[in-house]
Amino acid sequence: MNNNAERVHSLLSQATTLLDESHALSYALVMMLANTPRQKLSSEEIDALCQLAYELLNKITKTHDNLQETRQLLETEAPPTAL
Repeated sequence: MNNNAERVHSLLSQATTLLDESHALSYALVMMLANTPRQKLSSEEIDALCQLAYELLNKITKTHDNLQETRQLLETEAPPTAL
């Protein structure tokens, strides 16, 4: 496997892990918000939910960056296509 192929494999593996974690975090966030009356959320719970949403955003951003880099690597490897 050449260096670009190894890098693509690594990036796709990381993206898969990040998407799995993002899915779990978003599910937890949705379930928490759906099952809790707004007046019952304490300041600490709201802070925790904000932290969870921030972590989710970071994972999605990292996944996006990994997929962008993967696409660039694939584009440099791909032979020109005939139309």
